[in-house]
Amino acid sequence: MPDTPAKYPAMPARLKIVALAALVIAMTLTVAGSLWLVQKQARQLALPTLHSELWQAYQIHMELDRLLLAAQALLDGKLASDDLVVRVQVLRSLTQPLEGQHLFDFLPESRPAAETTLKRVIALSRDWDQRAHWGDTPGVRQIAEQAVQALPALQRPMHEVMVATNISLANELDVERQHLYQYFTGLGWALLGLLLGGSLLVLRLVGNYREARELSHNLSELNQHLEQRVTERTTELAEGQALLRQILDASPSDVALTDSSGKQVYFVNQRLMQRLNLSSPNDFSLSRLFNNAREALHFREALQARHRVDDWEGMLAGEEPYWGVVSGRLLEYQGGPALLIWSYDISLRKRMEQELLVLATTDALTGLNNRHAFMQRANELLKTAERYDQNCTLLMLDIDYFKQINDNHGHQMGDQVLASLGQLLTRELREVDIVGRLGGEEFAALLAQTDQIDALQVAERLRASVEAMPLSCANGHPLSLTLSIGLASRHPAEPLEGVLGRADMALYKAKTSGRNRVSWAMN
Repeated sequence: MPDTPAKYPAMPARLKIVALAALVIAMTLTVAGSLWLVQKQARQLALPTLHSELWQAYQIHMELDRLLLAAQALLDGKLASDDLVVRVQVLRSLTQPLEGQHLFDFLPESRPAAETTLKRVIALSRDWDQRAHWGDTPGVRQIAEQAVQALPALQRPMHEVMVATNISLANELDVERQHLYQYFTGLGWALLGLLLGGSLLVLRLVGNYREARELSHNLSELNQHLEQRVTERTTELAEGQALLRQILDASPSDVALTDSSGKQVYFVNQRLMQRLNLSSPNDFSLSRLFNNAREALHFREALQARHRVDDWEGMLAGEEPYWGVVSGRLLEYQGGPALLIWSYDISLRKRMEQELLVLATTDALTGLNNRHAFMQRANELLKTAERYDQNCTLLMLDIDYFKQINDNHGHQMGDQVLASLGQLLTRELREVDIVGRLGGEEFAALLAQTDQIDALQVAERLRASVEAMPLSCANGHPLSLTLSIGLASRHPAEPLEGVLGRADMALYKAKTSGRNRVSWAMN
């Protein structure tokens, strides 16, 4: 089927989507703004005290007249003091809402006299209200006298306050009418914009419908072509999977293929099934492959984190556990993540490595550490003792008159003496102690966590055991053997060479003092 060219380029289509999104956002903001303005004006117009300033000023004017009459009646003895207190409280209740309000903001020109009069009335009502108390006849009488003196002069100015309030309120209403006109004009334009935006959206929907019909027709043709390709591809995959199984089954490695969780097993070759004694491929899991379940968990975590693991050495399961190298890959299989695991046996290599390690670190004649291995392990023991501030003592041992044994009885007898001494040291000393043959008839032992007193006892026991060790020459005559030993304890921060040097000096002292004895390094 020939490829159908794209009707709309990618960039214009993207710009159209951006434009439509911007149009929808603008329409949404317009509707939200219009609703907010309408709700704001509705709340303001619904206020119960809206534009009640003129009525309040009129009530104050009338209440001043009533208070003047009540004050005069009190002074004439015709009114009780508590009645005047009531009139004062009524006046205060009328003036209190006007405090802080700007009644005259909309006057065409300022009227200071009206503002002064209103402030004077509010101040008098506040003062009288604070002083008027129930049952306080003398105090209330003083208020009445002040009212009779002050109120007549405020009656006419209060009329001017009402006139100024009326003019200011009329101007304020005119300004609000203008604002409402502007609001409704804006709402009209907003509705017109919404109408135009809605029309554009409808046109776009019609265009999308036509495009969808055309795309549906093209998609139907593509589906037919795709079904044909899927059938062909399925056949190819089946053949490829069969070939892959044959290759993996013939692989010299142990191979398994599972899903990423390990719950579904796709393939296990015969070699691995026989090694793990599996009756079915579904019995395979990493915990069955590894001899240790914790190591299997660590391998899975490493594979999930890095998507590949190469040459992971570990103990693998089987009829008998064996050393193996395991590798893994996280890949895609049958449309999902899968794990490909393969391994091979390295037991022979491990045995050879162990044999080489023994040959490299062991003295072949005595079975003890050779010089290199002794120096390395003794250094590690000294570092541990330094870290934890532990006692540590070094013994230098030398066979007395060993050259005469070789000269008089032959090197074979000398080798037998060295081997016997190696066996005795292994038997008499602890596993934590480091023992080695430094060369010829010279041996060394580093005693862990051993102070001077204990080290001297160990050295004397070794010397006595060597002296009592039964040895016979080739002709059956007994061979006497003695040992000279030099001791030195570890000093803080002292290297191994320093301890060896001081122990060697102590050994020299034991030799020059007659042999077959133990000598201690004094410094």
